Amino acid sequence: MTSNSLFLKRAVARDANWQVSYPALSMASTIEPVDERRKQIVVAAANETDLRAVFFSSLGAILDFQATWNELDASAKGWLAFTIRRNRWWLPNADHVKWFEQHAFAPTDLHLASRDFASIPGDNAAFRQYLDVVEQHYRRDAMVSRVLFPSNVVAGFEPALIDPAGRHG
Repeated sequence: MTSNSLFLKRAVARDANWQVSYPALSMASTIEPVDERRKQIVVAAANETDLRAVFFSSLGAILDFQATWNELDASAKGWLAFTIRRNRWWLPNADHVKWFEQHAFAPTDLHLASRDFASIPGDNAAFRQYLDVVEQHYRRDAMVSRVLFPSNVVAGFEPALIDPAGRHG
């Protein structure tokens, strides 16, 4: 697929800090009952001009990608269509879905975080707070919690909820 070259040029591999900040997201696509097809989880945000998407792959990589809709339309339309169909997408709310519909189409496997994040996709602090919300969702999943916090290692331990207000300020 030649249209993925924009992604390959622009994707930034996130470091271990992101791995330890988002262990449930990193793990969720590798656990079969959580994601029956082991899709990548893509946490994305969009506006009228830009798309930002963080890919949590089943191989453990976290890739942060940003581009304008014009760039995607000009050189990565096929890649974007494949990616939208193939992966599990998270968007902040329905307003972000409308930008996908206007520039491509809505993801087929779509979850909404039901949050109002006006300043993303470009604002790193706001985007990290949004990632925290999605991370919380997967930490509450019983299968992910059992893997992250095995009961035979820490009896009676309950996973702590993330405090989005104080984490990435």
